Amino acid sequence: MITEYKGDTFTIRMTRYSDPDRTNLARNAAIYLGKPDRDNIRRPLSIIKKGHVPEIFRGEHVEFEFIDVSKEVYDHLVTYTTRNMRAAGGNRALTSNDYTLPSDKVKDPLYVEQAVIGSMNQYKALLLNGETPQVARSAMPVAAKMNPFAYQFNFLTLMQSFFNQRIFQKGAQGNTFKVVKGMWALVHAQDPELWDVAFEYFGTPAVEWRTTGQKLKRMTVDCLLYELSNQADKDARAFDELRRLYGEEKSMWD
Repeated sequence: MITEYKGDTFTIRMTRYSDPDRTNLARNAAIYLGKPDRDNIRRPLSIIKKGHVPEIFRGEHVEFEFIDVSKEVYDHLVTYTTRNMRAAGGNRALTSNDYTLPSDKVKDPLYVEQAVIGSMNQYKALLLNGETPQVARSAMPVAAKMNPFAYQFNFLTLMQSFFNQRIFQKGAQGNTFKVVKGMWALVHAQDPELWDVAFEYFGTPAVEWRTTGQKLKRMTVDCLLYELSNQADKDARAFDELRRLYGEEKSMWD
């Protein structure tokens, strides 16, 4: 079973996954629905598919350790106040010795790297001059790599919010996207069936279907039929074709 993900400049270790066999979820799903068979591991999937409140997923969690991840990505991860646990030394007492360049579209990579190096040098100069790490971090660039830190998230937060906002919705930022994509690969390897259902009902297909619905609200039936007759692949599934034609999501930053 995969428990470590190596990115281009970082490593993620999955140190805990509370319910790999889905037995805890099966038991709680049975209690929630008043069913006698508590070993039905497919019932938690049905709860998602039928639109029930997926509260049972709040009781299961995944814990990750992050190594050589930048301050920028750390800040994007820490915004989730619904996380179960955070363990991070931070730069109040610890220091950073390396950096990560942005993965976003860069106009002049050499100039950007020189600017980051300059910021790192100023940060290190403050430390060499006797300033405390707490003071010196005011000059530290967000590209600086953090010391190892750990986060624990419950399944529900990962499904409904975290993966959705950080990799499935348009506008996810470069380095953060790469790190969270690694987190997704680790949980998906533990239980592909569960996380495929989560992707279908909370991920890109669901986001595109909401966008499709918003556009269809403004259309008449006559207009819809006209556009479909001219643009749609008549052999495709209606769900897929409607999302293709009307589900393109725009980032709030576009």
